[in-house]
Amino acid sequence: MHFCTSTPSGQLMCDESSEIGAAYPSAPELLMASLGSCIGSALVYFAERRNIPLEGMSIDLDWKVKEHPHRIGEVEIAVSIPQTLTKDQEKVLARVAEECLIHNTLRIPPQMNTRLSGKPEAAAHGE
Repeated sequence: MHFCTSTPSGQLMCDESSEIGAAYPSAPELLMASLGSCIGSALVYFAERRNIPLEGMSIDLDWKVKEHPHRIGEVEIAVSIPQTLTKDQEKVLARVAEECLIHNTLRIPPQMNTRLSGKPEAAAHGE
């Protein structure tokens, strides 16, 4: 089951099938990709302004599904930086990673309002 999501910058395909070898990322994978990209962007932006080398940085995310309600209930984030960092640099970079927009949004959930609309039923004859 494929879905196409339109954003101001383009379109994303999402695959919610349970088939092995799905053609596109699933919604949870897109969420984790968004979080990882946000963390990476925040770290690079911060580090470049302070001349902290991050070449070769990788960000791995793993998540666990929880129930009641069905959701992603736990996310493990591992940021690996191959350069030697001071303890102070590690501390400030960890804080930067935890303050990116998507991390903050997941940590402090926004108010969400869902509106669903369908085509109105045709009026009954004679009314």
